[in-house]
Amino acid sequence: MAGKDWDALEKALRKARQVTGSQGHHSPEEPKRNVTVPAPPPLGKIVYQRTRVENVSDDCLQSNRLVAGLMRDNLADIYRMLRAQVLKRLRATDGSSVAICSANVGEGKTLTAANLAISIALEPTHTVLLVDLDLRRPRIQEYFGLEKVEVGLCDYLEGNADLADAFANPGINGLVLLPVRRRLANSSELLSSPRMQHLLAELKTRYSDRIVIYDLPPLLASDDSLVVLPHIDASLLVVREGVTREGEIQKSLRLLDNHNLLGTVLNDSSETNPHPYY
Repeated sequence: MAGKDWDALEKALRKARQVTGSQGHHSPEEPKRNVTVPAPPPLGKIVYQRTRVENVSDDCLQSNRLVAGLMRDNLADIYRMLRAQVLKRLRATDGSSVAICSANVGEGKTLTAANLAISIALEPTHTVLLVDLDLRRPRIQEYFGLEKVEVGLCDYLEGNADLADAFANPGINGLVLLPVRRRLANSSELLSSPRMQHLLAELKTRYSDRIVIYDLPPLLASDDSLVVLPHIDASLLVVREGVTREGEIQKSLRLLDNHNLLGTVLNDSSETNPHPYY
């Protein structure tokens, strides 16, 4: 409830007490009842009405390498720098959605997507929606320790649930997840469906301060990513040192050639931090 609404409520309650007292509704034998007005939420704190809230512990964040949410972890600075670059380039193109891609499985795209989402959500001027579009191998719920995902994106795409029932907040202010409850073999058909196309358009325009981050399937594993990339403002390619081959990087870059590639992220780098105190 906004501040003005709380002021109006308190004024109404004061007037009600005054009217009640003047009309003698309370006898000496019947003490007046104290009306407790609940305190407003902290400034900037989002109160979710329908989105389920499952608070993720610091232990879970640490064990799953979601370091962007740990203020004392030096690696969080890496994702803050990535956040600054991504937001700068999105603003330059008036964009609000980013596809996190990789050539193959196991190169760190989901880890990058989750950490980037957390880092952006920590900025007070943005909210973030992290969407799992890797329907064949969904991992977002695992990274955030969501034990009971009863409704997910797959249920909405199949017409079995409302979209609002699939959202989850992991206890990080400003961050909402849209997970996938189970693996889907018919991923290409669902991603190319009119229901999915409508969703992609709706998510991008609903809130002016929201950044939407999509964890996409590997580019070289199927055509799933190519189906949705035209509907996303920008892309980011994650490569893993010593794992992603040069030829695979070149193929991925060609696939992303017309999809506003913001840059590449080198995961699992062997280079040491040149600024250990920052």
